[in-house]
Amino acid sequence: MSKIDDLLSAYKKQVSLPWADLLSAQEKVWFCVYDPSQERRLRKQIDAFAITTQESGHAWLPLDVTGIFDQWLATNDYKEEYFKNPSDLKYEENTFLEFFSENIGKLTEGADSSTVIALIGIGSFYGIIRVSKVVEHFVKTIPVPGRLLVFFPGERDGKNYRLLKARDGWNYLATPIEAEEME
Repeated sequence: MSKIDDLLSAYKKQVSLPWADLLSAQEKVWFCVYDPSQERRLRKQIDAFAITTQESGHAWLPLDVTGIFDQWLATNDYKEEYFKNPSDLKYEENTFLEFFSENIGKLTEGADSSTVIALIGIGSFYGIIRVSKVVEHFVKTIPVPGRLLVFFPGERDGKNYRLLKARDGWNYLATPIEAEEME
């Protein structure tokens, strides 16, 4: 079995468990943690995650956020200045997060308490904005009636997550889903 198959098995165990209704928004977040080198394999297997979700009696709503920063930047009046001095983008984080919430929020309107909203492509935010800010903003501004599944290319040490194994990690209340180590 491949690492992604092992991850799918771990996900199947998690999605098949009974869901508690009285969780905070942060507790409804699942991080599917995998090695960044497995990104293409994971994307090739996304349909298997959808089928597993549906077989467990839940709806599947995939949201690929890979190009959303590009879309936001293309509409920004100051994009040329940002190309000259990318460090100025840090002052636009809130504007980007509002754009993110507005656009992604529209796509989640049909989600119910049995829906898995799956964020794919979160690694594309590396070097632009911290994933912790995106996820925290998501759960504060977009209703997550079911579960938010974040496909996370990186690693986890305890509750500390590191995107692409490079960035300083952060502690998050999400439920981790990882491939089990086979000996």
